[in-house]
Parts: sequence; C-alpha cells; structure tokens
Amino acid sequence: MILRAATAGLLISGLALIASPAVAAPAMVSLVVGDTSGAYTIDVPADQVSKTTTTLEKDPDIAYVEPDHIARISAITPNDPAYKDQWGIAKTGVNTAWETTRGRSTVIVAVVDTGVTAIPDLAPRLLPGHDFVNNDDNATDDQGHGTMTAGVIAATGNNGTGIAGICWTCRILPVKVLGADGSGSYSEIAKGIRWAADQGSDIINLSLGGGADSQVLRDAVTYAADRGSLVIAAAGNDGSATPHYPAAIASVLAVGGSTEGDLRYPWSNYGSDWVDIAAPGCNPAQSRAGLIGQFCGTSSATPFVSGVAALLASTSPAPKATDIRSALTSTADDIAGSWVPGRINAARALTLQLSMPVASDMVKPVTSFLSPSGSALVRGTVPVTARAIDNTGVTKVELLVNGKVAGVDRTAPYGFSWRSTGTGATLVLRATDRGGNVATATRRVIVDNGAPGVRITQGLKSGTHRVRKTRYVSATATDRNGIRSVELLVNGKVVQRSAGAAKRFAVPTWKFGKTLTIRVRAYDRAGNASLTPARKWYR
Repeated sequence: MILRAATAGLLISGLALIASPAVAAPAMVSLVVGDTSGAYTIDVPADQVSKTTTTLEKDPDIAYVEPDHIARISAITPNDPAYKDQWGIAKTGVNTAWETTRGRSTVIVAVVDTGVTAIPDLAPRLLPGHDFVNNDDNATDDQGHGTMTAGVIAATGNNGTGIAGICWTCRILPVKVLGADGSGSYSEIAKGIRWAADQGSDIINLSLGGGADSQVLRDAVTYAADRGSLVIAAAGNDGSATPHYPAAIASVLAVGGSTEGDLRYPWSNYGSDWVDIAAPGCNPAQSRAGLIGQFCGTSSATPFVSGVAALLASTSPAPKATDIRSALTSTADDIAGSWVPGRINAARALTLQLSMPVASDMVKPVTSFLSPSGSALVRGTVPVTARAIDNTGVTKVELLVNGKVAGVDRTAPYGFSWRSTGTGATLVLRATDRGGNVATATRRVIVDNGAPGVRITQGLKSGTHRVRKTRYVSATATDRNGIRSVELLVNGKVVQRSAGAAKRFAVPTWKFGKTLTIRVRAYDRAGNASLTPARKWYR
C-alpha cells in the first residue's frame, strides 16, 4: 500500500502531514513499515522522514520502519580506460559473471596464432611458449594478431590500463604457428595444437582457418580433445555459408561474429549446421605497442568465447571440456535469423555450470574469520573479512549478525561491511560448497558507538582575565568500555596527551598569545571522541 502525503490532511499513526496546493510538492521518500500483518510502504516529504519515523516507532503495533532502499543489477565495472567501448561485456553478461569469478591462475588458454607480445596487461600471466614457424622458444608476436587475441581473452581487468579481458587471472600459453604475414601451414598449426594440448591447455583458441578440410587438422583436434582441451575456432570472415576449417570440424566450437544489435556482421561466415555460437565480433584490443584499437572479425569473436569458457573452467571441481561446451551452447540467447543457433550469454552459462551436481561430496567447507578478532571492540562501519576453502569449491559465504543475513559474497577474497548497532553482536560466517554442505564460524564482538563522557574538574573559569604564568587544568573521562586517552587543546591544537582517564595538565600561558581557548578531548577504547565546552582565558 502506498500512501501519498500530497493529500492534504493525511493522518498516519497520529502524525498529520499537511500539503498546500499552492506550494510545489516536496521531494518524497518511501518508507517500509512492518507490522503484524506484513509490510507496506508510505511516501513522506523528505524533510519529515525523521519525525515520521520517530512517531511510527512509538506505535506498539509497528515492528519496524526503514527506508525503502533501491537494488540494482549486480555487475562489475572495471576502471580500464577502454572499458566504456567494450559493449560486448555487458551485452553477454560477462560483467555479471565477474561477480562470481574473474578466473583462476590454474586455467591455461593457448593462443595458437602469430605469437603474443608481453604487453603489461598480459606479461605477469604469460607462460613460456613455442614458435613453430622459426622452430625456437621465442613466441613473441611479430604481426600483432595474436597479442590482440590474447588481450580479449585475458587482459588484466580493473588495473587502470588498456582494456578488461574476460578471464583476468587465467594464464596465456603463446603458440606461434603463423608468420609475420599472418599465414601458416596446416601442418604447423596441427603441431601447435598438439603441443598446446601436451602443455595442459584447458582452452585452445584458433583465430585462424582456411577453406579446405584437412586430416592433419582433424587428427590434431582429436588429439587435443582426448587430452581434455576445448578447441574453439573462428568461423571465418568471407560472409559465406561455406564451411571453414578447423572451425567446421564437429568437435571444434565454431564462432561467428555478432553486432551490438545481435545481427550478423556482413563479413561473418554463417550456417547453423556448422557455426555453433555467436559472440561480439568487434572488441577493443591492445596492439604490440600497447595502443588500443578496434579488433574486428571472427578472430575477435573467438577469443571472446574462449575467455568465457575460461571463466567456466575456473569453477571447482574443474569441469570437462564437453561440459563447458554444453553450458555455453545450451544457454546461448536466441537472436534473429537462422545463421547461428544463438549468441553467448556468459552469466547464464556460468550459472548453469555452477548448478551442476557434485557427485558424493560429503566434505564440508572450512571457514574462519580473518577480522575482526574475537571479543574485539568495534564501532561504526566494521570491515569483516573471511577465509573459506573447499575441495569442490565454495559457492557463497554469508555474514549473519545476531541471526540475520547481513551480506553475501560469492568470490574470494570474502569481505563484508557491517554497520554496527547496539552494545554487542554475534557474528556468524556461513559457507556453502557446491555439494550443498555448510560450515559456520562464530565470533562475538563488543559494539561501542557512544561518545565517552569528559569534563574539566579543576581550572580557571571561562572569561578569566590577566592570566599569567603556568596554570593547571584537571580533567576526567568515563566510558563503559574504558578510556584510551585524554588530550589538552589550546586554540584548537593538541598540546598535551595522556593515556588513561584522568590528567592534570600544566598550561604555560605565555606561549599561546593574548587569548587562550582551552578544551579537553577524550577518546574511548573504541575510538569515539568527546570535547568539553571551550573556556576562554585572557592574558
């Protein structure tokens, strides 16, 4: 029920809210009122919120009154300069998926391409690679294509640099199979696929291809699949329905390029009988020199899918390649036309992956407080940090305060902000693993949001004139949880400080000019402070 205070003479629990039609309507604020029958909302002028709340809370039939807060879609917004141009992230729900995971360093994505240059956004997670073109271990990019591909997959997010890749913490294995002109033989590509699989790659990205089918490529893809790698390849940029290889091989996940409006880019190959999924076909990416530009083509759409696949691979227990593929394709959004079965939806795919049952998981997670410490004295907004681990993966950690859920975190490191009230609280961490097992940890804290009492017990009165020599000010402070310190302030500056609840301060009056403003400040053990009224002395 919504009651509008703009109605003249409306009476709410004895409080009259009068609105004059001759005056512009004030800003309104919604309050939620809970009673024995449930909860309803009322709208009151912003300047009457406090008075209305106080009046309502005096009613014995009302259980609570609180602001009607606004909730919004939970999504991560990185601070990388080019993120504003990465329309594909929000379009496909990647920023929502980031609330759950931003990847895991144990996940390896092989970029079988022109090599990868160690730009700052990639360097910390770039593994030693191999160059099959020059037959050495220097897999540095001499063309640029491979570096942009790797950036779409795994450029570090939220670091104020470049773009935000999709899997922020996964590692990139550079495999150079294409030369400086961007071309390479099927036989070298096949060697690169096999080598990547042997290095334990979870995902193998192939932003390359040709018009001819090939047994050497088929054998290499089968080899990789048998070793647990998910091979993802570009459908090609000919604007044709003609199959492109290795994308058209059945065990390869073939990727087409879709627009911001979920249409097919004219250059993207198509065919729902062999193209498995669409993804944003134009994405900002960094060059070998770190410059940011638009990277378009199915070569760009493919690493987008590989990055999402890497997020799914980062769940625990580690899913099989076939499970990742199934999650990606079965949750794809329907889009116009029949050129592709659907466009990737990262948030839905990750949700499906995490909902997969974990067989015979009887082991509870382990959780513990990192802060605050036991019996800690806290005040204001309190940061609560937690640790939670499990053999199959932790799905969420909840913070309960006095039995009520005060926060939920689904991504390590686990942390909460709790606005403390009352004089004490029981904090409980509740961790849930993928098998549904639950573990808890409990901690009791003391809350002190009240200022200490402090008074001057001895000293010249305010207004005293002809003050000379050294004068003394005695003060004492009290607090239920103890006093940490008292301070003497002269003309607004702390001139003496003492531990404990009482102190006699000596004031050398000649040091402070013709007028002295004397105050004493006390801090309690929780950090709350109080000041005495000022006393003016004149020399």
